[in-house]
Amino acid sequence: MRRLQVSQTRRLTYGDLAKIAGISERTMAEWMRGATSPMAMSGLLNLLAALKADDALQVLALWRESAQEATNRADRAQEIQK
Repeated sequence: MRRLQVSQTRRLTYGDLAKIAGISERTMAEWMRGATSPMAMSGLLNLLAALKADDALQVLALWRESAQEATNRADRAQEIQK
């Protein structure tokens, strides 16, 4: 199984990346080897690549915070419906 080195201390498999992205391992593998190219992902990566590293990290941190808030709201809504 192929691995992508994200940092010196952490390695992720295509399966790991797929799980994080919420897609199938096959989709991730095909994308990583260049067989497919999701338009939205390509656009996002092009935008991130245009940013300075610190700015890209800030964007990702804000996105992670927003995603967590959305998850928390969804969890609260499900609790209310019960």
